[in-house]
Amino acid sequence: MRFARITLLLWLIGVAPAAHAEAEETVLWTGMQGVNWSRAEASSTPSSGAMAGAVGARYGLDDFWELAAQLGAGATVSGADRGALFGVAFLEARYTIDALTWVPWVCAGGGTIVRDALDGDALRADVTGHLGVGTDYRPSREWGLSFAMRAHVPFTDPGRSSGPVELTAAYAWYLD
Repeated sequence: MRFARITLLLWLIGVAPAAHAEAEETVLWTGMQGVNWSRAEASSTPSSGAMAGAVGARYGLDDFWELAAQLGAGATVSGADRGALFGVAFLEARYTIDALTWVPWVCAGGGTIVRDALDGDALRADVTGHLGVGTDYRPSREWGLSFAMRAHVPFTDPGRSSGPVELTAAYAWYLD
C-alpha cells in the first residue's frame, strides 16, 4: 500500500505541472496599480502616490519564460501634485515557476514613466528599468488573478527620484 501511495504522489508531482504549461500561451489582463515615489530634493514634496488602471499582454516562449507588455494611466492621489496625470509603458521578461494553482514569477524589464506637473514641468517622461516579483492565482485554464510588485529605477532622473514602487492586482484571461 505504501508503494502505491508513493507512486501516486510521484505521478501527481510529475503530471500536474504539465497541465499548466505556459509554452505558447497568450494572456490578456486588466487591473489596478498603486504607485509611490519619493523626491530627493528638499524643496519638493517628499513623496507622491498615484492610482492607475492598467492593461497588458504576455506570451509564453516556453514553459518557464514569458515576454510581457503593459500600459497604465491614472492620476496622482497624494502630494502637492494631486490630480496630475501619470502613465507607464514597459516591456519585461518573466521567469515563471509553474506550481499548479499558484504560479510565482520574477521579472526584469524597462520602459517609460510619464508624470505631469512634476516640479513645475508640464510633462516629464523618464526611462526606467525595473525588477519585480509576483504570483498568479490560476484556479482555471481560462482565467486567473495576478498580484505583482515592481521596483523601478529612473535612469533619466536618478538624482531627483527614488522609485517608484508599483503594486498591481489584475484579472487575467488565458486565450490558449
